[in-house]
Amino acid sequence: MTDYLNALVEIISSNVKILNNAYTKDGRKFPSLDEPFEATPSAEAVQEATRLIVAATTQLATSVRSPLEVLLEQATGMYNTVTLRFVNDHNVADLLKEAGPKGLNAKEIGKQIGVDGAYVARCLRYLATRHIFREVSPNVFANNRLSSVLVKSKPFKDIETDLMTKYDDAPSSALVSHSYVHSAPVASTLGLVVIHSTDEGFMGSQSFVEFMKDSKGYASPFSITLQQHTNMFDWYEQPGQKWRAHRFATAMKAPASLWGQGGFASVFDWNALPAGSTIVDVGASLGVVTMEIARAAPQHKYIMHDLEGAVKEARRHWANEWPEAINDGTVTLEVHSFFEPMPVKADVYFLRCIIHDWPEADCRKILGHIHAAAKSTSKLILFEMMALHACPDEQSGNAGAPYPLLANLGVAAGGFITIADMQMLSLLDGRERTTGEYAELGRLTGWKLESVKPGPIAAFIFSKVA
Repeated sequence: MTDYLNALVEIISSNVKILNNAYTKDGRKFPSLDEPFEATPSAEAVQEATRLIVAATTQLATSVRSPLEVLLEQATGMYNTVTLRFVNDHNVADLLKEAGPKGLNAKEIGKQIGVDGAYVARCLRYLATRHIFREVSPNVFANNRLSSVLVKSKPFKDIETDLMTKYDDAPSSALVSHSYVHSAPVASTLGLVVIHSTDEGFMGSQSFVEFMKDSKGYASPFSITLQQHTNMFDWYEQPGQKWRAHRFATAMKAPASLWGQGGFASVFDWNALPAGSTIVDVGASLGVVTMEIARAAPQHKYIMHDLEGAVKEARRHWANEWPEAINDGTVTLEVHSFFEPMPVKADVYFLRCIIHDWPEADCRKILGHIHAAAKSTSKLILFEMMALHACPDEQSGNAGAPYPLLANLGVAAGGFITIADMQMLSLLDGRERTTGEYAELGRLTGWKLESVKPGPIAAFIFSKVA
């Protein structure tokens, strides 16, 4: 009996032959996703082969992926809904049809539809990573086989001025528009990260498009849904939300586990620092990364900074896991907000999954405070996910992937990062960044990006610029 994986591969292979034969008989080649949509041969054999290929490829992909990745993709399915709603409501496919195969820069698309181009790029990259639209060069997008189905029958300027009849003679676009009003993500209760996505994340997604069009002074889509001019972290401090704050702190253990034991300790030569060097964990939460590094290099002094509630949680965590480190002074827990001037002149500062939580202006303030306190020899390490363009980008070291895969490997690699990007936008108006964008953020705050260690959570290592 053929083993499990090869059985799936055989189903795919044999039915691909059926599809290719049907197209050859029809005088055509099977179209790539980069080509406009054309009706497929209607033979029953073609339909059956298509169903089997989809079933086998989906099962194969689901089988070889991490279960948590699969669950998280389902739990964050609302971003499929809101990004499709955004591009369909704003007639982006129609605009790109007029632009032609060379595509249109996201900034220009933004000008045409009245939305910040950075938001447009991120939404289109999210969809392009899932093979809806095509990123032809960094931040330049064009239609493909899937997005062309959203094109309406009228010119873009007429669609924009006649909302009543915009879907006339465009049933596919109308069906997509109708469907997302009633759609909802598949929810799961397995894992705190998944729960976080289907709770706060789903609430934020309800105001996703409204926020991008006009924030009205709200901090994020999530805050619009709450009708409170506050961010998610401040909301956690309100009466009745402490359990969510605790759940969030617990969920933040999950990103630390992505690299596996020793991953954070190995990105930098901590033992090359002079004994007694000061290392600050900025926004430490429970301090799981500090604990890993301190066990590998206990000769240094570690300081954990966070707000009062988080520090209380951390004290309980360390009392259970490693009380000696607190008692002998190896590790110190201090209440401090990174929006206030940094009080410690340290040798190394590191932030784990902090910068992606905040709007651009706040990120500059955080890194600026650290820069003001740092020594000329200080290092800054940002542990963050690395966003990747869906097209090759030599500047970011993303040369591409074997033909015909997307440069960021689609949902196999870029999928979760783009989900996280939508989640950050929805909850906090934060963002995931490419290597180039981290280098630019550093440049604007007095830090030079010296090296990057890729991984499920990448390490961006900066030196101070005088």
